[in-house]
Amino acid sequence: MISSPYRKPRITPPGEHPRVMLRRRDFDRIRNNMTLPECEREYAQWKFLCEKNLAEYEDAFVSGNYHSQLCIVLEAKALAALLTDDRAGAETVVSASLRLAANYNPQSDKLMKARFGGHVVHTCALCYDWLYPYFSEEQRQEMIGCCETILSSTLEMGYPPTKQSPIGSHAAEAQLMRDCLSFSIAVYDERPDIYDFCAGRILDEYVPTYEFFYRARYQLQGPSYGGYRYCFAAWCQLLFAAMSGEKVFDENFDNMAESLFYLLRPDGEYMRIADDFGESKGKDSYTKRSPATVPMFFAGALTGREMYRSHYFNHYHPLFLVPDKYGRDYYIDGSFSEGMLSPTVFLIFNRFTPPKPSEQLPSARYFGTPAGITLYKKDDTLLIMKIGEYFSTAHDHYDCGHFEIYHRGILASDSGYYDWFGCEHHYNYLNRTYAHNCLTVSDPAKIGTTIPFWGRPDAVYDGGQLILNESWEVPDLMTMQSDYRRGVVMSHTEREDFVSITGDLTVPYRESCASYIRTMTFEPGTGECGVFTVEDTLTALDASFIKQFHVHCQAEPALIGDRQFVIENGGGRLLCTVLEPENCRIEAIGGENMEFSLGGVNHPRNEKSLHNGINPNVNDDEGGWGRITVTALEKRKEERFLVRFELQTV
Repeated sequence: MISSPYRKPRITPPGEHPRVMLRRRDFDRIRNNMTLPECEREYAQWKFLCEKNLAEYEDAFVSGNYHSQLCIVLEAKALAALLTDDRAGAETVVSASLRLAANYNPQSDKLMKARFGGHVVHTCALCYDWLYPYFSEEQRQEMIGCCETILSSTLEMGYPPTKQSPIGSHAAEAQLMRDCLSFSIAVYDERPDIYDFCAGRILDEYVPTYEFFYRARYQLQGPSYGGYRYCFAAWCQLLFAAMSGEKVFDENFDNMAESLFYLLRPDGEYMRIADDFGESKGKDSYTKRSPATVPMFFAGALTGREMYRSHYFNHYHPLFLVPDKYGRDYYIDGSFSEGMLSPTVFLIFNRFTPPKPSEQLPSARYFGTPAGITLYKKDDTLLIMKIGEYFSTAHDHYDCGHFEIYHRGILASDSGYYDWFGCEHHYNYLNRTYAHNCLTVSDPAKIGTTIPFWGRPDAVYDGGQLILNESWEVPDLMTMQSDYRRGVVMSHTEREDFVSITGDLTVPYRESCASYIRTMTFEPGTGECGVFTVEDTLTALDASFIKQFHVHCQAEPALIGDRQFVIENGGGRLLCTVLEPENCRIEAIGGENMEFSLGGVNHPRNEKSLHNGINPNVNDDEGGWGRITVTALEKRKEERFLVRFELQTV
């Protein structure tokens, strides 16, 4: 038995089965989904899985290796037996699920074992709950024991799941919020202690944390990890709601996908911000071309809003629901695997909330605390203007004040590759301030020295923003609110003809600045296609500190005289004019073997990454050519940068 340190959950499972993902009251809606034209493709996939012969997966049963398609075949057959009271089908699934649980080898994939093992337990929990009458008491005890063994040997959170933070770690994914929770709901009659622990931690820790974390309807770790983690938190929301009729997270959480709409570019890909595993996808990858498909499905299930639902249906790809491999390669091709979405999941959660009419979003939108970011999107133009109020560590970056400009192509871009968390390129470039369109204020005495960062001995000083607690995981909400506050949004304006945000960035630059204010302004109707302006006003702690303004780009920029440069990409162009400081040096730093350089030292992609240093997306990546750096030449404490970017069409 598990002893729980949390309060007794106020929501408990009913004394009947099924109760994981669905109740008997949902049967008619699910059956109706099977007849709707909008569900024709997913229903055909579900029928395909139901008709699969389990003998096809004998190698997986015998070896104990994870096989994602086997898991979704079992859940499809379990749902079919449940809806039709098919005893023979139910007994077949009971036997197969027990065999899966008993034979599963937790060491079959050490890299992904928490995700793979958790998915196996989730699948077994569904079979246990949906086909409960067909399990003998002895079989129930066997299944519970096998699942606890799998969880104990695979979960990074431990079992019971006490470890990691719900903010920035893998605890924000499936381990607790889907896999342990669904298991605990299924076995509540026999083992209420498991539910008391799992639901107790969610209600005591995750609910208040996510009320703050998602209050701006924005995920601080960017659209890639943010979208992925939102989906598993949505699973948690749906499991509680399906079981009890009550949601545990609020409306802001349900609508986090609003920010994903703004971050989707006209070419269908996400803007790159924070760790972005989409950058590593091959150019023909279905998840690279349609990265928001799965998050939009869950947003539609939670809210019924047509803009989410229609996005899913318009960007559907069969591999989002039925993998064609033992398990999608999360880092190279797939992004939404381990049963996050399947034909069975679709049929159960589609129209979970009745559909609501579509609505028009404004061109400019401010996403407030804890994000502090303004997004603008209209036609073929998209801008990010980030102050960044709180830092969530993990896949977040040191990029307060960062901006990006997309106009018919990415122009002022994010920089670097997310190949592998913790590689040298990650901690010495991708994650750092100088890899972004930000300011660095460097102490000359520290140039060439190292700084504390994840315990690495060779993390270089870049003159960027203060590294918090060596960038180790933020442990809890209270610590985040007290110690991880970064920028402060002082004002913001969102009109069709004028968009602006001003932030106080003194805190993230407190090692080098006594004060620092950044204002970013976009005037869509000015110039050819709009004018974006950045104004920095700062006071350095010492007049000798080197003050530099960075702009990253995809191709070598053209310098025009001593005050202007031009960036082109796709069909767009940026004409950039440095209005202040008057005395400055403008340099183009990049090109082969200098794309990710600091002080003349390049920090290339990790040769020992998952891809062995080979980018599967060679001709269509956005790691970047390098950057333009504007250096103020006067040695004085007070400095002002004023840079004007005119958007043009090639």
